[in-house]
Amino acid sequence: MNTDIFLSEKLNSCHLNLHTLSERSGVAYSTVYNLFTGKKSVAAAKTDSLYRIARVLGMSMDEVYRELLFTDTEQVIPNFLLMWEDEVVASVQVGETVVSIQRFDLNPIKQIFYKDEISRYEFGEILRLRCWDEHRADIKDILKRIGLDEFNPYKICRITHGKMVQDKTWFKFDGETICYADLIRRKNAS
Repeated sequence: MNTDIFLSEKLNSCHLNLHTLSERSGVAYSTVYNLFTGKKSVAAAKTDSLYRIARVLGMSMDEVYRELLFTDTEQVIPNFLLMWEDEVVASVQVGETVVSIQRFDLNPIKQIFYKDEISRYEFGEILRLRCWDEHRADIKDILKRIGLDEFNPYKICRITHGKMVQDKTWFKFDGETICYADLIRRKNAS
């Protein structure tokens, strides 16, 4: 089913338009409009905003996320390997609605995925945890340094490889030939 049609039908069945959805959910009209027209990335949306919209529409968070995801053409993230230093810990296949994980090492220290299949919403939340806190006072400066205009966990993790200071976990995207030492050198150079 065409997502735009599904969302329009859902709004109609709830006797809502974007203005009344904004009012009833308490989410700013500009945010609702931008999400529903694809002008704002669903990955950049605050979890609380998605929750409020879902509650008013009588949908689950996964359903709202999935439907808004299809209006967003920038949510394509390639398949990748989850790495622990230079060890392959898992292979991650990103589908339209589901992310499949083939885990090779179940050591909880090395593993960020807790099951073999998760929704795109759950995947987005895991990626969000691999990013800086979006409420930092200097977040706009940080994003500007890496060439982004908005906080988008998909894009941030694509640029940073999901590498965090406190662990040795990172993402190696299809076609890349870098190793852990290369990633550390890049991080130290910036």
